Amino acid sequence: MTNDPSAQPTAPSSPDVERPYDEPTVTETETVDGATVDGNIHVGYWESDADDRSLDRATDRLTDLVAERLAGASGRHLLDVGCGTGRPALRIARATGARVSGISVSDQDIELARTRADATALADRVDFRYADACALPFEAASFDGAWAIESMMHIPDRTAALTEIARTLRPGSPLVITDVLLRSPVTGDAAEIVRRTCRAFQSPSLPGPDELRTALGRAGLEVVEFTDIGDRVRRTYQAFADAFEDVAPAEDDPHREFFNSTRSLPLFGALPQIGYAFLVARRL
Repeated sequence: MTNDPSAQPTAPSSPDVERPYDEPTVTETETVDGATVDGNIHVGYWESDADDRSLDRATDRLTDLVAERLAGASGRHLLDVGCGTGRPALRIARATGARVSGISVSDQDIELARTRADATALADRVDFRYADACALPFEAASFDGAWAIESMMHIPDRTAALTEIARTLRPGSPLVITDVLLRSPVTGDAAEIVRRTCRAFQSPSLPGPDELRTALGRAGLEVVEFTDIGDRVRRTYQAFADAFEDVAPAEDDPHREFFNSTRSLPLFGALPQIGYAFLVARRL
């Protein structure tokens, strides 16, 4: 088990899942950091300060790190908890050879994910459906592995969701979680920045390391890897702020708070209390 918070992964619910259902989706039309973000709506991963890859490639790199932890499930069945618009599911299906079922509470995302799948040669082994992470429509022990990229931050009862995910996993199967992490409590101006960001992204709160470990244990999942890769994903916040810099939402725009919040993302990302969890657990 990796406990060093500075360690890096090595290369080798009526609650909203993955992202708020009414938050704008970054699609092929959005240009971020000089590259088109083709459906990824999670942070990017840079190997080092000298790594000059675009945000688009960096978000794929994070997905690839997840795929590496699931590679042993080749040819079997994986669950994507909070599938977004489907790009990670398709990429992981391609990398592992597994079948993938993705869930989301966003009808818009499901529609986009299905359209994306239909345009590939993977449509026969990747499917997407509307479902709550706390009430999964799958039989017990249905999956050989699962992942949740930036889903836990949107779920109020993480223990309930993790328990339900664990129910659908076969014994010994891996669950990979990546998510924004609150390393330690915040006060004063830092607390206000975190509160404002959480409200804009419809997150009830950011998970802390102890909370995640406790919730996983109660769900019958054993932590086998837990690293904080916050320093490797931090460029994402500035990249998104730059991408939305010229957006001026109207007073009655329902996404006004989200767009306005992107301007303060660099402040949020610069907080020393903000990290990013990369963890692997195993169903007992």
